[in-house]
Amino acid sequence: MEQWMNYAEQIRQETGLPIICVQTSRVSVDQLLLEHQERGWELSAITEDDSGAVWLIFIESLSWHESARALLRLFFTPQATRTGGSVINQVSAWLHSICHGSPISPPARLEQLWSWREPRAVFLMEHSRWESVFEWQTLQPLLQDFFKGEDSSFLGIPLGRSYYLLLVPISILGNQNDPEDLLEWASGLHDLVSTEQMEHVRLLVSRTISTPLLLEKALQELLSLSHALTTFRPRTMVAGSWQYPLEQWAQALPSETRLELLRSLPPFITAHTLNAEQIETLETLFHCQWNISDTARQLYVHRNTLLYRLDKLTEQTGLDPRQFPHAILFRLLLLFRQN
Repeated sequence: MEQWMNYAEQIRQETGLPIICVQTSRVSVDQLLLEHQERGWELSAITEDDSGAVWLIFIESLSWHESARALLRLFFTPQATRTGGSVINQVSAWLHSICHGSPISPPARLEQLWSWREPRAVFLMEHSRWESVFEWQTLQPLLQDFFKGEDSSFLGIPLGRSYYLLLVPISILGNQNDPEDLLEWASGLHDLVSTEQMEHVRLLVSRTISTPLLLEKALQELLSLSHALTTFRPRTMVAGSWQYPLEQWAQALPSETRLELLRSLPPFITAHTLNAEQIETLETLFHCQWNISDTARQLYVHRNTLLYRLDKLTEQTGLDPRQFPHAILFRLLLLFRQN
């Protein structure tokens, strides 16, 4: 990719616009992006060569008009090559750009160069501790044993230090692609990494996809879920992209709007008025879709005990969580109380 370096230098000299090309390793991409963003630069293009080196094009945000930015695609589009490894490198660079909020176009002729014979499940692992020194590559032997497949049967793509994307053909999963089946596989994989590697990770899974072009949508859904869980459900370690829609909606709101919503709740429903037992009761009730018998079983209490708790809660707050309009207020309170 020396050509990218030459193009960047030529553009800088001819136009005077601030642009640089940087070569780095996969593990250093996150830190490099953060450093440049703090200085007012943004990522314009990213690719990975056959040796595994990552090449990034940065431009100074305030200096580049939209028309000038469009011309950069003529110079810095990763070129398709004949080798499968190079295609995967391009895919890695494409997905990396999505992770960091500066998406580039998918590799040219992607579906022709990387054809799939069957749908694949998309798993996303996420470090839950920033201080972790764990390397994603060490998972390969564990994954091969877990999925009982050949090295080429599934594909793991490190996306910096924070994320690891795993693409698994559904035949390895016993052709199980129902949401509950996928969650069961995700839970088993989470337990494996937690026990064998002693590493705290969050394991997310999306619905199966049939072509590599759908990877962008699947990854964006998983990232949206990851951000929502980090904010509102930090203890949730396994989830599917179709879950927690309320949390994902709240995460998409500006922080000022969240605060305004919390302030608009009736003043007698505050986090201070609910004790730990009441919060657990409400959370379980909503998780069980307002089914009293299921909620009592989940809480390991008698049904009458649960009804007594709910009656006391109604007496204390004036709201009955068994009534849908009142439950909405309680649900919003529980959602925003951690944020």
